[in-house]
Amino acid sequence: MTYTPTLRDKTTALSFAADRCVILLLPLIWSVYAYGWRALFITLISVIFSVAFAFGAKAVLKQKADLFTLLDTAVSGAVFAFTLPVSVPYYIPMLGGVLAAVPSLWLPGGRKPFFGGFFAAAAVRTFFSKLLSRATQAFVYVSPFIFNPTEADINSFRTYTPLQLLAQGKVSSGTLWDQFYGTISGNIGEISFMLLLLGCIFLLVRKKMRLHAPVAFAFVLCLVTLIFPKGDNEAIFFMLVSLLSGGVMLTAVFAFSDTYSMPVTDTGKIAFAVGTAALTVLIRYLGIAEEGVYAAVVIMGAITPIIDRYTLPVAYGRTKVKGGKK
Repeated sequence: MTYTPTLRDKTTALSFAADRCVILLLPLIWSVYAYGWRALFITLISVIFSVAFAFGAKAVLKQKADLFTLLDTAVSGAVFAFTLPVSVPYYIPMLGGVLAAVPSLWLPGGRKPFFGGFFAAAAVRTFFSKLLSRATQAFVYVSPFIFNPTEADINSFRTYTPLQLLAQGKVSSGTLWDQFYGTISGNIGEISFMLLLLGCIFLLVRKKMRLHAPVAFAFVLCLVTLIFPKGDNEAIFFMLVSLLSGGVMLTAVFAFSDTYSMPVTDTGKIAFAVGTAALTVLIRYLGIAEEGVYAAVVIMGAITPIIDRYTLPVAYGRTKVKGGKK
């Protein structure tokens, strides 16, 4: 059983946060190319509000706000922005940026209850689901100078994302390569599976992430969707569309590399990933939400202390007794 402690060393923690910032750049650049400058504005607004709230809250709580806090909340704010369609009004990244910073208030010196970006995504999708379902075609741009795009502003180039079609038991008319490269409709930072995969490889090479959780997550999601395809779709094609759609890869990269909110051991991480995959498919299939992965991450985050309780190794000289007490 491998034990992965929370990053306590300042230099290691900063390197970890900096690497997570680096892998945001390629998806962000691609989103600006695919959706125009409004994608950049949404991301910057979310990051600014996330960082500002974290530093303001820590000042009120008389806690020290350091460079790690800045980087960690910036990543959370950017990842939240990546879960949004480009047509959202600007008050959505403002609100979501604040929510994304809330879990970081537990740092330093403790573990976060959730990864902030996905906590904000799940919360905002609960209350603003209609606004977040307004997908637009890639390479057709919404003006960055419209604070709140109306239906008339985007009606001529609205479309369904592959994930919205999956919710109806259908698959996208685009090819799997369109989803892989990122030339199909979707949310700002979810659109290119390939660029997120490159970010995952970068973290693995830098030894800031281990394969256990993302592999377990992808395996369970693929297995369930292969055995139980929705509608009358061909099983393998439906499985691949499910894997490439929505925030699956975004979750694999950012949720499973977040040392401060994941279970401590590799066994715990695998349990977390398996639970996240199963809940994602369940939420999608039941029609509770088009994108179930963010809610699944938050639910599993809530039970992470329980996972740690049963997967942490027992200290030498102690034994576990009934009820989990030592």
